[in-house]
Amino acid sequence: MHEPRKSSDKFHGDVGSFITAADAKSRTRQHRAFEEGKLGLKPDEVTKAEFFGINRISKLMGRKDCVGIRIYYGKRYEDADGDPTTQDKGELKPRLVLVGVRADGSDIFEDKEGLKDMIGDGDALADGAPCPQFC
Repeated sequence: MHEPRKSSDKFHGDVGSFITAADAKSRTRQHRAFEEGKLGLKPDEVTKAEFFGINRISKLMGRKDCVGIRIYYGKRYEDADGDPTTQDKGELKPRLVLVGVRADGSDIFEDKEGLKDMIGDGDALADGAPCPQFC
């Protein structure tokens, strides 16, 4: 009989698998087909990816106690150029949010939401260059 897994079994520097280019292309192709078929999007409307620079990723990974990153799916309102807007002036677009993670599985950021004049200290990485637009 197996012992139950601890959360620490899942959060370490070797989680994830390298896959072949063929597998990667197949997975992303299936995503695009789903978005186009199920959601009725045109090929140039499907968000395929986001680019994040190595310096930003290195800074995120360099946080104290960071063993990896968690990538959240998110959405925000943007104009046709990908700049943030308000709901009445933009379209809701999928965007990624990258957060450093500790060995216990907790996200590395301080929640300052709702506190007046408090600006986040850059613990989460977002606003990569989206593809399409920057492919």
